[in-house]
Amino acid sequence: MKHMRLVAGILAFGSLWGLLECSLGDFLSDAGLPSGVVLTGFVGLGLMVLSRMLYEQRGMQLGMGLLAGVLKFLHPIGGCMICSALAIAVEGALFEVLWASPRLRISRLDAGTAVGMGVISGFVLYSLGYVATQILTPMVTAAPLSLDTLPGLLPAIFSSATLAGLAGGVTLAMVRMVPSDVASRIAHLKKEVYFPTASAVAVLSWMGILLLP
Repeated sequence: MKHMRLVAGILAFGSLWGLLECSLGDFLSDAGLPSGVVLTGFVGLGLMVLSRMLYEQRGMQLGMGLLAGVLKFLHPIGGCMICSALAIAVEGALFEVLWASPRLRISRLDAGTAVGMGVISGFVLYSLGYVATQILTPMVTAAPLSLDTLPGLLPAIFSSATLAGLAGGVTLAMVRMVPSDVASRIAHLKKEVYFPTASAVAVLSWMGILLLP
């Protein structure tokens, strides 16, 4: 039953992440706002941190990133969908590496450590996620791999990654404010409530993606 709860959690959180990437991402881009910073520092990191605090299960966030990446790739509107999909999946993998230590239990971190980890996570997820897409996209699409322009992009990448890091610090501070007893009650809801709720979140997210213009 525990494994089924985790699968349902991955479906719910991963689907919600995918929906926000498809809807909020396009909105921010059209408005000329830094969509990557917001989606990495607040949305992606926020959902991964929240799910880690609720379930305390490593590997779950990788599954969320893979699902959100697939949903972003299937969304028919936007720029380089394969780039965005790969970036999301890489963010999930990077989160697992950064938060691999059992000592990094979010509910037990002091304020300074939580904010510091948020800053580090936001910076690393954005910067390495961006660089990884520059390498992986040509490999996936069978396009020529050329990294000649990457060094020239690094200042802009690190500048945006710094903003994502600051957003990550705010995100960790906010998630940490959720009382541990509330988080425990949510994660251990009765199955009659938990599974229908998780299924509804996933299905509504998928429908929302399909209905997006």
